[in-house]
Amino acid sequence: MNRVNNPVQIEFGRGAIKFLPRFINGRKALLITSQGFVKRGIVSELLSDNSEIIRVIDEVQSNPTITQIIKMRSSIKYDEFDVIVALGGGSVIDVAKAIAPTNFGNKLDFKTLLQTGLPKNVDVKPIIAIPTTAGTGSEVTMWGTVWDDVNKKKYSISDEKLYCEAAILDPLLHLTLPKDITLQTGLDALSHSLETIWNRNSNEISSIYADNAIRTILEVLPMLLEDLSNIELRERMLLASYHAGVAFSITQTSIAHAMSYYMTLEKNIPHGIAASITLPYIAEAFGENTSFSMDLIPNLYDLFEKCNLSLSFEVYGLTMNDFDEIFKQLESNVRAKNSIVDLEILYKIIESHFRKKLN
Repeated sequence: MNRVNNPVQIEFGRGAIKFLPRFINGRKALLITSQGFVKRGIVSELLSDNSEIIRVIDEVQSNPTITQIIKMRSSIKYDEFDVIVALGGGSVIDVAKAIAPTNFGNKLDFKTLLQTGLPKNVDVKPIIAIPTTAGTGSEVTMWGTVWDDVNKKKYSISDEKLYCEAAILDPLLHLTLPKDITLQTGLDALSHSLETIWNRNSNEISSIYADNAIRTILEVLPMLLEDLSNIELRERMLLASYHAGVAFSITQTSIAHAMSYYMTLEKNIPHGIAASITLPYIAEAFGENTSFSMDLIPNLYDLFEKCNLSLSFEVYGLTMNDFDEIFKQLESNVRAKNSIVDLEILYKIIESHFRKKLN
């Protein structure tokens, strides 16, 4: 059965941010963002054009932690605003989702929320997302990621109430995105797309969105890295990211993301890189039995070569001992259970990679 339920309103196109007042619609707003947009003057422009924004939280950092979220939540008075505007990449939108559940006068414990999920009667502030990277897809999913840097764990906050009310996709906001972030987020979108196909929850609709994203990213990302100010390429990547986001909002992520969490937490490998460097090996694990395996491998290797990104695990400080631990953790990983990849075959392929390096 092909079931799709994605309630996010989308405004797409160059200059789409000008429609933010229409989405705020007279409500008092809290703006969540990072220092980069303050320095670039974008925050001041938003404040000038949207008088309903009554407060700005601008200290969001990459890979937001539980400690950071609790600190932010404790500083917020929920009765002072009606809607959250999230301007930034996936981390900013994830923070918005972590802040959105109201706190009943600080009675809602955030750590408990991560363990048990949202209470049925919790109120959630609506979110208007303005993504400034093309990759995470958080603006069209109901999940948010929070990291426990103390205990080296990754948590997902998840509930249908956490779908954004709207997302404004404006490629003009992406023109200042540096090369490394363009690469990392683009590869994250590719991983989302491939994992949608390599997924027990995949259906015809999710596969159509994923296929569109894969084809676009394989073509556009290498060209964009050589021409970062090309608005047409930025626009195509943003649309591909949106398609990838809708795709995995149906299926969830699977094996590549499940393997990536250890790499990010233990080796500090950026998320988009960690979630993508296993993709060619995963494709190879399917052998010649599927239409999305062997014919895809050359394209993936070609992409990484064009992007000047190594697929040698040793470059990232990864050893076979690390992969032993990764595969051990996969046994209890929820995302890994979505995968249709034969883990025994995948393990042997990765093990073979390290053996070849020794010879």
